[in-house]
Amino acid sequence: MPASARATLDATVDVETPEQVVVSYTLAGIGTRGGAALIDALVILVLTGTLWYAVARLPLLIPGEAPGGFRGWQNAVLIIGQFLILWGYFVAFEALWDGQTPGKRLLGLRVVRNGGGGVDLGASAARNLLRFVDFLPFGYFVGMISVVANERNQRLGDLVAGTIVVRERLLRDQRPRAVATAPLDDGPPLVAALSDEQFALLDRFVSREVTLDNDSRARIAGALVARLGVEVRTDAVAALRMLHARELIARRTLRPTTSVTGARREEWALVAEGRPRWEAFANELTQTRRRGLDALAEHEVTAFVESYREVATDLARLRTADRGRGGDAVFTLSRLVSSGHNLLYRRPSQGLARIGTFLAIEIPRELRRSWRHILVASALLFVPAIGTVVAIVRDPALATRMLPPGMIARAEEGQRRGQSGADYLPNGEEEKGSALSAFLMTNNIRVSLVAFAGGITAGVLTVYALVFNGIAALGAGVGLYITKGIGAQILGFVAAHGVLELSAICISGGAGLLLATAMLVPGDRTRREALVSNGMRSLHLVACVIIFLILAGLIEGNISPSKLPDSAKYATAVITAIFIVWYVLLGRQPATARPAP
Repeated sequence: MPASARATLDATVDVETPEQVVVSYTLAGIGTRGGAALIDALVILVLTGTLWYAVARLPLLIPGEAPGGFRGWQNAVLIIGQFLILWGYFVAFEALWDGQTPGKRLLGLRVVRNGGGGVDLGASAARNLLRFVDFLPFGYFVGMISVVANERNQRLGDLVAGTIVVRERLLRDQRPRAVATAPLDDGPPLVAALSDEQFALLDRFVSREVTLDNDSRARIAGALVARLGVEVRTDAVAALRMLHARELIARRTLRPTTSVTGARREEWALVAEGRPRWEAFANELTQTRRRGLDALAEHEVTAFVESYREVATDLARLRTADRGRGGDAVFTLSRLVSSGHNLLYRRPSQGLARIGTFLAIEIPRELRRSWRHILVASALLFVPAIGTVVAIVRDPALATRMLPPGMIARAEEGQRRGQSGADYLPNGEEEKGSALSAFLMTNNIRVSLVAFAGGITAGVLTVYALVFNGIAALGAGVGLYITKGIGAQILGFVAAHGVLELSAICISGGAGLLLATAMLVPGDRTRREALVSNGMRSLHLVACVIIFLILAGLIEGNISPSKLPDSAKYATAVITAIFIVWYVLLGRQPATARPAP
């Protein structure tokens, strides 16, 4: 199908390479992306089933372990494993496979930067952590609306990460089926008889005539025969098929009509000269992609780069001769150059030194830079919480209307245990620390990611998450325990992990507000540019949140429910507070000493 006919079906985006050559990427649509997502969902299902089977069989491999129900450590492994599979599958594969998951690889799709470069861990994390919002209310409804309404077929995660999903399969030189049955190779060389516009019309008919009923096919064929001046001996449809096959061979053997002159004839000459070189580069590209660029010797890399530059130069010359018509040769060569560009300009792997710099310098720097957003998020959490505590203390009946029956029953049980001098948790429950730690850690990370991802809704979902948790989870719970006279008891339980946990929630809210700021107040940038910039900044905050919540989950599952005295738990809270202050100040540049007068 020529480019003119194909343009109505494929959405493309032009990107200028460092060689100042414009290449066209074909954007992936909802259908192919949905197919890739289904394949990935099946892989995730298999991984989850394998995890369950492996964890269930592990006790049989441990001497002295008897088969039976799931133990605490098994539940912990399951909880953490499932969390990593669901949230880490896409991030890990796209970062390690240069923008591809198993589903995308099977369907020839790849995630690339807006400028055509490969994605790194940060970009992959940004586009995939926002899947929560894209999935709302179900089945990626919001994401599909964004893809349809966006000229680059970007879902919300792509907008924040600055990425696009492209189709990358190389086009094959397909021979017409009619050639095999027609004696076209005898006699003098064939010369094209139709103009490009006439051939495009004929090509559309031949490609679609099998979908027409007999009457429509005969009527359209008759009109087309009259318009093209085709001699019909028996059947108009057969005559058009024969003409189409002859025109294809004439064009592929580079024998245009005698009326072709100037730039158009130059285009034919460029194709004739460059086709062997392009086919050789396509084979070289396939081999290089299979082996990996890192596996090539120095001279092999040099040869590949030279071949890439040659075909890139051919594309620039061909675009000039094509004069914007978007012909088949330009389309095919552009796909070839874009594939080579992706391979050459992929992101380098993230080494340990880079990870250390990210954790010790970049994250603390962003915490200091985003203090205003974090402060606003803290106010949205704590002001409603304090107001709710005051309201419930004044009217204890409010707690029964705001909290579930299970929470009320647990507070009453704590009240009875407090009157007898017992601990907050019943005996033996602290032994479940590993499973409880895993559950609390993954749950808190999930809630924080929701607060972050909600920023793409112009901050509405972020504000709702902070205010709701401040009222329903924090304020109502604390108020209930105060009215039961066991405020000190619950404080002793939450003190050890509470500092890290509440700090993480405020930081995740700040990350969401960063995204909201990009949408509402982009400044002198476009909203697309602001989203990409603030999206990368917010990812630094999300990484900090995950670190804090992992530590909080470990403390909450092991220290908080333990038999340690409250003084030890308060000391843990002080230590974690000092750790947070130290971490925020980490990597700070020392003030320049003033010169002596």
